[in-house]
Amino acid sequence: MDFSCRPTPAPPLKVRASDAVAAHIQQQIRARNLRPGERICGEKELQAATGVGRAGVRESLRMLEHEGLIKTKTGPGGGILVGEPRAAPLGRTVEAFRHLSGASAEALLDAWLELAVTCARLAAGRATPQDLRDLRGLADEYSALDLERASFDAVARLNLGFVRRTAEAAHNPILVLFLDALIDLIYSAAANRPPSLEQRRELLGVHAGILRALEQADADAASRRMTRHLQALRALLFQLGPAEESKRPP
Repeated sequence: MDFSCRPTPAPPLKVRASDAVAAHIQQQIRARNLRPGERICGEKELQAATGVGRAGVRESLRMLEHEGLIKTKTGPGGGILVGEPRAAPLGRTVEAFRHLSGASAEALLDAWLELAVTCARLAAGRATPQDLRDLRGLADEYSALDLERASFDAVARLNLGFVRRTAEAAHNPILVLFLDALIDLIYSAAANRPPSLEQRRELLGVHAGILRALEQADADAASRRMTRHLQALRALLFQLGPAEESKRPP
């Protein structure tokens, strides 16, 4: 019998230890519907389930903890626990992609604006009384600033905080995750020289306008006013240098 045409079986793919550990942990979180802080397993259980040795498991756990997927706890009741989702790893990935792809800071700002405006539109129909109280508190805190003397950090963080809290009022954690990653990058890219007093004053009125739109469940007004707010924040937070200016579309 001629076996010359029989296909040769492909050699099995070698799975990296870190991938095997990560896949098992993610499968356990999904299958058991685990929440942040709940126990996944112990280190020895993980070794037995994945066939990965102690050194490989520990190295994998360090990587997963750095990414925020898990946290480890020693002592009674300890082991490998579900971590709290964080935007920092995503932010690092976005920033690395931006530099490697040559994407301009303007592209980053465009994405941030679109995300925040979408969140404002959704928040108009979803904001709870507590959401509105929190936003009112941030707006009042900004209004109370001595705008002539307030630090750049104080002005920037209050206004970015207002945008973020509006995003939370949309009650979509995926949108908040991406917005958080971009907000951190935008703040780190902000110009060091202080914004003008006029720029700071421009932000006073838009907070109240966004709040009114959310209170009235007016999605169109919320979108328009958030757009105006972010345009003012663009001028406040980011000033394009010559290299970035040259990348702007005509």
